[in-house]
Amino acid sequence: MPTHASIAAIILAAGSSSRMGGGRHKLLLPLGEKPVLAHVINATLASQARPIIVVLGHQAAQVRTEIAHFTPIISVENPDYQQGMSTSLRTGLQTLIQSQNTQEQAFHSLDGTIILLGDQPLMTASIIDALIACKQATGNPIVAPLYNGKRGNPVLFDASLFPALMAIHGDEGARSVIEQHRTEVATIELSDAMASYDVDTWDAYQTVLAAWEKKEKPKNQ
Repeated sequence: MPTHASIAAIILAAGSSSRMGGGRHKLLLPLGEKPVLAHVINATLASQARPIIVVLGHQAAQVRTEIAHFTPIISVENPDYQQGMSTSLRTGLQTLIQSQNTQEQAFHSLDGTIILLGDQPLMTASIIDALIACKQATGNPIVAPLYNGKRGNPVLFDASLFPALMAIHGDEGARSVIEQHRTEVATIELSDAMASYDVDTWDAYQTVLAAWEKKEKPKNQ
């Protein structure tokens, strides 16, 4: 895909799956013929976002094996993932900045990044590209999707907000940065509410499985 949009993607895939139970790793649960995380990576690869950083943590070696065939992505391990999502976000941003410094030929000057969650396998390239298009049209430093009027993920952040994102601590993600700049947030209503479904719990995984089967059924008829 072209890199003229100069919007990167950081996929947070480091969590310990503590709410899933049963010793299961939520990102490696099967959905169709691929694990959950693979669907998120595929959607991102099909979008305009470049470069793509995947931040690993829990069972990193096992996850890395599952995604080793994906190109071009940059996978990086966050050794401090148990200290909260902010550490993974910081690891992703640091890797992104280093990538920009060492691989300038791969993309133009970076305008920002989209933060994606590795446990939302129904995410689509069209949603990612819609956020990029909204950023280009409005110039707002934050672009967030709305699903039935409710703000969700992924969220796009302008590069000017990278220092604020790097300063986050704990497990809150980027919510505080969004709140600090709430008057500057551009939102875009999306009809595909299923894209916001995650697999945090076993019940949530069952919901995603049902949604996936419903989505795939017309293709198989």
